[in-house]
Amino acid sequence: MEKTIICPACRSQITAERYPHKSSTFYLCPVCGRFELFDLNEILHKSGNQLAPYLLYHRFSIDTTPQEYRYHTPLEKETCDEYKKDFNSGNNTNGWPVHMDAELINAWYPKTFSEKIDLILLHIYESTAHMGQFVTFKMQELFGMLFIDRKERIGQNWEWRDEADYEDEANYMLDYLRDISFIEYWEGINEDNYTEIRIRLTPKGYERVDELQKNTSNGRNVLVAMKFGEETKILREAIRQGITNAGYFAVFIDEVQHNDFITPELLKYIRDSKFVVVDLTHQNNGAYFEEGYAMGIGKPVIQLCKKDTYLHFDIAQKNTIIWDTETSIPLMLKNRINATID
Repeated sequence: MEKTIICPACRSQITAERYPHKSSTFYLCPVCGRFELFDLNEILHKSGNQLAPYLLYHRFSIDTTPQEYRYHTPLEKETCDEYKKDFNSGNNTNGWPVHMDAELINAWYPKTFSEKIDLILLHIYESTAHMGQFVTFKMQELFGMLFIDRKERIGQNWEWRDEADYEDEANYMLDYLRDISFIEYWEGINEDNYTEIRIRLTPKGYERVDELQKNTSNGRNVLVAMKFGEETKILREAIRQGITNAGYFAVFIDEVQHNDFITPELLKYIRDSKFVVVDLTHQNNGAYFEEGYAMGIGKPVIQLCKKDTYLHFDIAQKNTIIWDTETSIPLMLKNRINATID
């Protein structure tokens, strides 16, 4: 049954559908996109102020054509994989769920002020259709984009702060971006009597975006090249854990939203990654191609391979993490990242 409620992540007025047999609610938010949460879900408790920005920066739109079937959910990764397989087979009963959890959200969330600034600039750039154009942001979207804390911890609970307080913080961030000549902005009241902000990048802002796209995107993404499938699910999660433990965000191309052909989108993610992790256990031609491309554009590459697997001569001489069981991967990968990546 659909009803109008307040979004639990960003406080926008939204449409939601309740699923009592699952103890979950499916949300359709213009700011956070399509997502599902369960009653008393740990994401709301553990993620606090991180959930709304995460959903905004990864949102699956609610108004695309054709219909968007993907949505974020705390369902177990294995369940999401099963539902995705059903979806690809023509069964749309459960849509296309994309797993999220508090640990994954925390790993993505920028840890420094400068990382937030870079992500904000990239988001404005990606929202701009034409160079020099002003883009209009409603206030709830603006708060998420600027990483404004809308909650504070009171004992064991998160309580909403007064909206005037995070409006002040938003103005502080916008003024800073304007003062360092990255943006110009204008604040006004729209025809529905709601406050909205119009922002555009300056030439200096575009220069910064060019630098980010050329080098490391937001500095935390890591493209993982490997064989995908049921037989590599444990390996995938072990690699993800090692990257997460080192403070980075693992990107698997079959998990991300894209509208392009897979190869151009894949190459974009390699270019935008801080470094690339490649597992060559299964002699996957795609993994070899992705490693070669990454090395060709000067990206650091961390190579993994299961013990006793044959490696081609041209990369066999590269220092490789040799693993015996998947359980050994997270610690070895974390240590290698910490030792070799700035």
